[in-house]
Amino acid sequence: MERRDYFILPLIVIATVLVVAVPVEAALRIFFPYSEADRCVVYGDPRPSAFHATANCASRIKVPEGPWVDMTYNECGYRSTDPCTPKKPGSLRLAIIGSSLAAGYLVPYEASVSARARESLTALCRLPVDVQNLGAEGNMGVRLTASAEAAAALDPDAIVLVVSPTDLVLDNAMDQATPAPGAIAKHQTGWIQELKVQLSRSRLLYMESYLLLRNDDNYVPIYRRSGHKADFMRLPLSQDWQERLAHLDRDIARVKAAIGPDIPLIILFSPERSQAAMLATPHLAKGMAPAHLQSEIARRAQAHGAHFADMSTQIVPGTPSSSIYYAMNGHLNGEGHALLADALVNGLFDARIPAFEAACAAPPAALAQKPE
Repeated sequence: MERRDYFILPLIVIATVLVVAVPVEAALRIFFPYSEADRCVVYGDPRPSAFHATANCASRIKVPEGPWVDMTYNECGYRSTDPCTPKKPGSLRLAIIGSSLAAGYLVPYEASVSARARESLTALCRLPVDVQNLGAEGNMGVRLTASAEAAAALDPDAIVLVVSPTDLVLDNAMDQATPAPGAIAKHQTGWIQELKVQLSRSRLLYMESYLLLRNDDNYVPIYRRSGHKADFMRLPLSQDWQERLAHLDRDIARVKAAIGPDIPLIILFSPERSQAAMLATPHLAKGMAPAHLQSEIARRAQAHGAHFADMSTQIVPGTPSSSIYYAMNGHLNGEGHALLADALVNGLFDARIPAFEAACAAPPAALAQKPE
């Protein structure tokens, strides 16, 4: 082979790839659009206040693997179809705080934990029920204090803090600095990070990865090799994860101090997709402890006088994780939010919160667990 061939042949390969890939990329961008930024959410406040949405705002978001989702907010900037006016006499109110998971990011409102819990409680209770969702991307760490204060001002019968392993990673970052608008969880800078961002926007790479990773037998082994990311399921817990649990312990204390002793607090745990896959398919969990983190969080919640509810208990053995999560994005989809809502409603009755016990019939799952 001549010397010039060492230059020409790679150029031919590159040109061939471009001729094939560019039209495919263009077609995928048409058929699988992507718009993840919720333009209603306000970031960048220099004070340690909670991120929130603009009052009476509406926007649309989407990931390639999911539907278009309307994000609409009431007059207080909360994701709720109920008005945030003072609670009506003879009614029940639930307030939800937390990050994007709590807000129902990428999930239509009617399929979110808020709406599903409201629907279930309305069927079980003799009194009207409304749910105010104060969740927003990035609302962990010190911002939970402001969220809890705002939730307490609504005079709720209980407040629910939704947490996941991802939130525990986000937690400390949210205490470090105030991210700029649209920059949540983007802590790296430089050309390497920019290259990652550009590659992440490729629909071709996205869909190829989606087709591979939606299968748990492919996804879990790859996840297990992701180093410290999976360490919350390895015993003993790493120093990083012990510190993250300590941060959560501090957050629960902050929230309890902000809401006072008279409003019940429920810590609602949502597992990561990897955990859900291992819990549903035990052979994938060999050498791992996918249920350990939730037991640690439950212990901390109870130490602060809070109640604990766990979505993990709602996952039916054999459930493919991609049926309840967005395989690439990692957030719960509508089916996942149904399980989260079931855990929340059961948790309300397991906690024996007076307002709900007095006005509602407990769901069968809660009755089965109630001590004699």
